[in-house]
Amino acid sequence: MNTIWIASYPKSGNTWVRFMLYSALFAPPKHSADVAAKIPDIHRKMPVDLPASGPIFAKTHFELTKKHPQLASTTKAIHIIRNPRDVLLSAINYHQLTADSPKAFNQDQFIKSFLKAKGDRHWQKIGFGSWASHARSWRNTDQFPVLNLRYEELAADPKAQLQRILAFLEINLDDSTIDQAIKASSFDAMRALEIREKNADKSNDLTKRLFVGTNDATRKGKFFMNQGKTNQSLDILSPGLDERFNEAFKAELEEFNYTN
Repeated sequence: MNTIWIASYPKSGNTWVRFMLYSALFAPPKHSADVAAKIPDIHRKMPVDLPASGPIFAKTHFELTKKHPQLASTTKAIHIIRNPRDVLLSAINYHQLTADSPKAFNQDQFIKSFLKAKGDRHWQKIGFGSWASHARSWRNTDQFPVLNLRYEELAADPKAQLQRILAFLEINLDDSTIDQAIKASSFDAMRALEIREKNADKSNDLTKRLFVGTNDATRKGKFFMNQGKTNQSLDILSPGLDERFNEAFKAELEEFNYTN
């Protein structure tokens, strides 16, 4: 087995990269489950259709430690990092989307906890680490080659970043195939697919679609494909939050060049 990980802290563009890669290697997906079958998520149980030979691509949010699954078979990894400000905003949307009820998620408490723990405490408990420790574990490893991607560069020029991914994987594709993959994995295309699937899925069967969240949440304006923005201000949540965030994450923002 030859395992190649698509690794990231949650809400950092992992699903986006999986869609890009699937669309480039196979075809524009008709269903999100097609992507999950060929590039599975080790954190979710969904039907898989893995190749009999060649590399197996898989998604992980785990911090890279000696306990990480399939380390012996790992040959490469792609790591995506995203501005922790945008991760915080996307995490809030995700928890609101998946909460059992509106009262089950307290936004103010979550923000305070995120600033203190330098990430989501729940994600830390299940092995994802803090935002920075996760990035360090993958980007500083010498166990196998790692391609370092930045979400902001993916958003600015997705075609150039997909070309970097394919070069890293030593896969040659023609320009029209790459253009088709970029179109199929655009934010608008993925949001439209999410809406179609949720409208069609009355049973909320999460083994049949990649996008979490109920149709009811979608009707209320909550989507898994949330906004996909970069360098957002946190003051939209609470006046002065940007300053508090910058103070709490000062060292981490400098370490990973997110000071501008």
